[in-house]
Amino acid sequence: MHSGANSRYGRLGLGALALVFLAAVGLVNLTFRGARLDLTEAGLYTLSDGARQVLEAIPEPIQIYFFVSRSGLADSPGLRSWADRVEDMLIEFEASANGRLEVSVIEPAPFSEEEDRAAAFGLQGVRLQISDEPLYFGVAGSNAIGDEEFIPFMDPQREQFLEYDLAKLVYTLSRAREPVVGLISGLPLTGGFDPATTSMTEPWIITSQISELFDLRNLDGIDDPFAEDVDVLLLAHPKESTPAQLYGLEQFLFRGGRALIFIDPLAETDPASPSAGALAGMPADRSSNLEPLLSHWGVEMPAGPVVGDARYALRVSEADGTLARHPAYIGVDIQPAASGEVVTAELDVLNFAFAGYLRPLEDAALEISPLVRSSADAGFLDPNMLAFTPDINSLWSGFSPGDGPLVLAARLSGTVASAFPDGPPAEPVSDDGNADEDSANPLAAAEAPGEPDESPPARHLAEGEVQVIVVADTDLLSDRMWAQAQSLFGQQLISAFASNGDFVINALDQLAGSTGLLTLRGRAAFSRPFTRVDELRVEAEAQFRRTEDQLQQELANTESRLAELQQSRDDVYALSLTPEQEAELEKFTEERLRIRKELREVRRNLDASIQRLGAALKIINIGLIPLLIGLGGLAVALMRRRGRRRQS
Repeated sequence: MHSGANSRYGRLGLGALALVFLAAVGLVNLTFRGARLDLTEAGLYTLSDGARQVLEAIPEPIQIYFFVSRSGLADSPGLRSWADRVEDMLIEFEASANGRLEVSVIEPAPFSEEEDRAAAFGLQGVRLQISDEPLYFGVAGSNAIGDEEFIPFMDPQREQFLEYDLAKLVYTLSRAREPVVGLISGLPLTGGFDPATTSMTEPWIITSQISELFDLRNLDGIDDPFAEDVDVLLLAHPKESTPAQLYGLEQFLFRGGRALIFIDPLAETDPASPSAGALAGMPADRSSNLEPLLSHWGVEMPAGPVVGDARYALRVSEADGTLARHPAYIGVDIQPAASGEVVTAELDVLNFAFAGYLRPLEDAALEISPLVRSSADAGFLDPNMLAFTPDINSLWSGFSPGDGPLVLAARLSGTVASAFPDGPPAEPVSDDGNADEDSANPLAAAEAPGEPDESPPARHLAEGEVQVIVVADTDLLSDRMWAQAQSLFGQQLISAFASNGDFVINALDQLAGSTGLLTLRGRAAFSRPFTRVDELRVEAEAQFRRTEDQLQQELANTESRLAELQQSRDDVYALSLTPEQEAELEKFTEERLRIRKELREVRRNLDASIQRLGAALKIINIGLIPLLIGLGGLAVALMRRRGRRRQS
């Protein structure tokens, strides 16, 4: 009778506990409806401020479609997890877009309307070893006026740039027009007349690629290039810039413009040299800089020294046709120094020639983020020695590596006071009393024909935000440093052997984005290694190796002892063991069994430690966390109830 009552009370207690649990779950759902709590270490499910700015600035509704063949990912846990990650990020985008972004998840079955829809967006099914059918794993979008953008395949290798890639797609659909890139160059990027061949030259390959992706406008010769409707200024090799021109550049940046700037201590492709592309003889001045504007921002490119690199030196052809490693021609391997920067993401090698370096100054006004660095085996070369030393091998005798790593390209960002606090600087006056203009300067303002410009001057800005990328080399833009072009049936085919073009396009692409897009960087990876398990395994392996080494040492000692006993016998060639040898062998056998037992114990302890850790994690994830959330929900509900009672 007593045991039956206890059993009945036990069942009632379990039922009551189940009711309490269900009530707690209901209260939590009501209390925290729509609430999100990201407990991941790197905030994987929390949008950055930059992404929120992009989403909040959407002017009209945008439709986003996530095409994913989940049925084909059944045998790939990694891709299934990655698909969930992409979907979760899109849901966060939708929740933060104030109703202007609608996300649809579509599974395109073979020969279905959904598959036709994916194909209409430009997505293509890929065939993986895990499935016989083509798999779709891409994101597409459209805006109110019918513009479409898509990411053909969500590559898991770009996991850390997931937020940026999605935000860029949304921003592209929300902007009103194609970005405008204004080109001001002291180099023949758009082609020109070659006096050596007395013929016209073709535009550089990089210029053609920029024209395909942006609205490229050549601002050379325009009266006031900084007054043009330009989003990003591509400034290449600005020589002998006047204060008025530097002021115009600064005010352009203060008014929301961005700039990609290439300067150089020794531009090999400068057409001002007697023989462009050759270093024979005394060349004309082929340097360019933006001083004192750069130093006001907090960085400088020291005039004169050229960077050489013993590790990244490239092989070039000498006069006799042989190949030799040239310290001033360097191919920087980007992968080992990969970071969260979108500009250098997935780049391979960047080729530089006679590059300078950027040196941050103390108390820099702007934030300086290095994008490309030399190796630690970098050093400095004298430009005069480069000009008068035709033998490449002899350059190494005067080269002393070890000054690196040196910054070859950097991003400068932040708010800074004007370098011209008194407003526009006065133009210098020449001997004839007229304003002196340097026609060789790519920043120089050309005389505008016709009537003078009567528009009122722009208001002077005493401070503003600067967003620029500075590269201490201009030769990386030239064709011979990164690509070859050949004509096939009337079409030009480009074969790239370095990532210089991708670097320039990436930089322009990011600078042309919104302010929020500029602040986005790579995020932490979703997949996290079991670091504690790895530590346990490494510790156990070390102990296992020590014990195994001990066993091997004792085995060697025993064999040595047995050999000594054998040599000490009078009957050296006898096959039977002496009592001393038998005792030594028996002792070793017992010791070997003991050590092997210890080895098994080490392995067993490792497995037990991992199992205990796994059990603890399961208890925390399955039991403790839900319990804490439930108690928190009950506490909030009780506090609200007490508050209502006090108000009543």
